[in-house]
Amino acid sequence: MAFHLPVKYAAIFAALCACLPQAAHAASSQWEATDGARIRIVAEPPIPGANELRAILQIDLEPGWKTYWREPGAAGIPPQVAVSGDGVSAVQIHFPAPEWTDDAYGSWAGYKHPVALPLTLALDGNDTPGAIAADVFLGICRDVCVPVSAHLDFDPRDARGKMIQGLLIDAAFSALPDGNSDNLAIEGASWTADGEIEIVLHHKASDREAPQLFLSAGSDHPFSKPVQVSSDAGTTIFRARPAFDPSKAGAFDLIATARHGIDAVEITLPIDAF
Repeated sequence: MAFHLPVKYAAIFAALCACLPQAAHAASSQWEATDGARIRIVAEPPIPGANELRAILQIDLEPGWKTYWREPGAAGIPPQVAVSGDGVSAVQIHFPAPEWTDDAYGSWAGYKHPVALPLTLALDGNDTPGAIAADVFLGICRDVCVPVSAHLDFDPRDARGKMIQGLLIDAAFSALPDGNSDNLAIEGASWTADGEIEIVLHHKASDREAPQLFLSAGSDHPFSKPVQVSSDAGTTIFRARPAFDPSKAGAFDLIATARHGIDAVEITLPIDAF
């Protein structure tokens, strides 16, 4: 079984690494400061002939500020990144397991501590990628939400070692939720008779904290916050209301992410037409 650094420790580690002096061999963009945070991109050196490049979007939140997961909930701005440059064709954002928070504006899924979002950049040729431009859009929030737009430039060829960027990037990718495990597993998803999605979660028994579930199926298939409807020593059943008409949705894929203590899992579930 692969070792995965617990999400909360990975976030702390990323914050500590952010405080280290900028090393000459770390291929990174400039820091972009905004209310409540600063952000930058850090990239690994390119490998000749590779078809992808690993990087991270580092979000250094100030105490009391927050940012959002891929599916924020009733209110929020999901992070977006677009890249351009010679040899780069696309970028995919990966997300560590978030936390649910309830406040005066509703329920939101996201992060309340510094976080690094792993990025996979697709390379479109055999040439080593050159300078890359990234346009980032995300929400940084405290009492109110501040939409943040930033243009970040970096050149992976500037990396001349693997110490600093390797630690940051490896920690971020290690913090991503993996598939089902003995400690935590998502059994599956099905429609109830009244048009809600029901998901069964198996986990270790604990009196200290309840498991949390997060759902994402794209902007066309948003769901409300999953609600626990039953629980025993090692099984919790959640239901979530769709914010769309399930009778018109057809089949689609649903990303289900769960966390319980230091354990986190993520799987993609095929959802049949209602």
